[in-house]
Amino acid sequence: MPKELKRLMTVMANSRQFKVSDGRFSQVVADTLDAKLGDDLERLKKIRVN
Repeated sequence: MPKELKRLMTVMANSRQFKVSDGRFSQVVADTLDAKLGDDLERLKKIRVN
């Protein structure tokens, strides 16, 4: 598991400890993960076509 993902999971699990407001932070994280997933899926599709 990449370091960034481990760090993100730690912050999400302990958001109050990191002094992060739950609602807005969760939305930003979800949007970022969704974009990364979309990028990864597109990359895999391109690899499969070639």
